[in-house]
Amino acid sequence: MDKFLIKIKAYMNKYNMADKDSRIVIGLSGGADSVCLLRVMKALGYAVTAVHINHQIRGKEADEDESFCKRLCDELGVELISFHKDIMAYASEEGLTVEEAGRKFRYRCFDEVAARYENSRIAVAHNKNDMAETIIFNMVRGSGLNGLAGIKPVRDNIIRPLLDAGRDEIEKFLRSISQDYVTDVTNLSCDYDRNKIRHIILPELSKINDNALTHICEIGFDAGEGYKYISDIAKELYIGFAHEEKTDDNIIFRVIFEEADLRNAEEIIRGELVYEAMYRIAGRKKDISRKHVSDTLSLLDKETGSSINLIYNLRSRKSYEQLIIETNIDNQTLYNIDISGEGVYEIDGYGALKISLMDNSEDISIAKNIYTKMADYGKIKDNLCIRTPQDGDYIIIDRDGNKKKLSRVFIDCKIDRESRLSWPVIAVGNEIIWVIGLRFSEAYKIKEDTSKIICMNYIRKGE
Repeated sequence: MDKFLIKIKAYMNKYNMADKDSRIVIGLSGGADSVCLLRVMKALGYAVTAVHINHQIRGKEADEDESFCKRLCDELGVELISFHKDIMAYASEEGLTVEEAGRKFRYRCFDEVAARYENSRIAVAHNKNDMAETIIFNMVRGSGLNGLAGIKPVRDNIIRPLLDAGRDEIEKFLRSISQDYVTDVTNLSCDYDRNKIRHIILPELSKINDNALTHICEIGFDAGEGYKYISDIAKELYIGFAHEEKTDDNIIFRVIFEEADLRNAEEIIRGELVYEAMYRIAGRKKDISRKHVSDTLSLLDKETGSSINLIYNLRSRKSYEQLIIETNIDNQTLYNIDISGEGVYEIDGYGALKISLMDNSEDISIAKNIYTKMADYGKIKDNLCIRTPQDGDYIIIDRDGNKKKLSRVFIDCKIDRESRLSWPVIAVGNEIIWVIGLRFSEAYKIKEDTSKIICMNYIRKGE
């Protein structure tokens, strides 16, 4: 067997990329890398299906690339499935860069084809040069340790059999079997950052050391192993440290950390915890950089109320002894529900309030649960309601009738400013009977002369 084929087979075995019965779904552009991947997978005896995406960007050249792929697959007896998409329009519709849109559509097509087979793997043709280019690119743009890990050999159902082969090895193999390929002229232009790395930076580094390419990839491998170790520790801590708030659709929109927990963690773990929170809210990691993480952690040393805007419409903010990362949208919901008697009053998205009335007697046991309160019903002289806070709200704090502003109660209890907006209160006009879960009015407490009792039980969402 050819030495190149032996090398690729050994690399696939090292990472358990596929078994002999696997169907390999190959992304075939017509370029040297993907053509090499097709020929190697065929030579190694795998069942192969090729997928070609015509992005409709380069007009006639794109059509010629597709025709080349069809001829090649016909010669090799390989099924070719082609997809066509106006990627420029798609990028505009999705609010993505052209590169991001192309990648998103390609992998959607790969997944669609792979789903047709019971035991399939999606093979893409990234090689050692791509790995080094990615590491340098991520390093320059301010990535963390994960970015230095570059491209993974296996991710979910995606395999990269050529990742340990350099582009010169690939082209040499193609020459040895007299296999031609097409060249995308956009890959030759230095107008793109990645092409500058490919055509200028890497060649210059190779002048310093012939093995520069290999050494960069080795650093990437070490970074990947180190990052995995750190990430595993952080994910275990995240479960105990992070309080996630979710929508009714179970989508995370806010993650809250206690400042003490973060400060007690090692600095590198601290950053990974914040990174994990951003990822879980945004649902994607690309472009979350070291700066986003460090800027967020810098809030720990700032005053409460300090905040910064992040990527993907996220923001981070400091609230008393908490660090909060959340979707940067207005989550405030105002409600005002009249309480007309006994029953359960639903508060959409927040929970419910159960109201019961009873006569006072010596057998009555006063509830001590922070979410259940009993009040002197006879002292309620006007309409009772459960609502969100309003300007002018106050609560009686002692037997002498002294008042405290509701805003001051929230401050004293160190309630996050955003949470105050929709905090449930039981009120008569602007007088607060109960700031649910926080404070109860002295004016409505049950006494010996109380004849009628109102029992209020707040049932939190999900309970």
